[in-house]
Amino acid sequence: MDLATSLEAVTEVILISAATASISFVVSESVLFRPVRLLAARCCPMLGKLLSCGFCLGYWVAAAFELLYWPRLFSCWDPLDYGVTVAVVAWFSGLQWATMCALLKDR
Repeated sequence: MDLATSLEAVTEVILISAATASISFVVSESVLFRPVRLLAARCCPMLGKLLSCGFCLGYWVAAAFELLYWPRLFSCWDPLDYGVTVAVVAWFSGLQWATMCALLKDR
C-alpha cells in the first residue's frame, strides 16, 4: 500500500466517522427521532436502548458505512481489516458524538 492510498483511506475513515457521529447524534439525541425511539422501546426494549445510545448506535452505523465504502486501512486479511476499521471509525465517531453532547449541555 503506497502513501497516497494510505492517506486516501485515512481521509475516508475520518469522513465516515464524522458522518457516523452525525447520524448517531441525530437519531439518539434529537427531538425529531424521539417518537421512533419510544416506539422502538415499546416494541423491543433492547432496540430502544440501542437507538437511545449514540455510542452504541455508532458501531452499527459504522459497520453499515464500512460495507458501503470499505476503506482499507490494512492490506492484509479482509475480515481483520473490516473489524479494525469499524472499531476505529466507531471510536472516532463516539468521541465526536460525546463532544456534540457536551456542547449541547452547555446551552
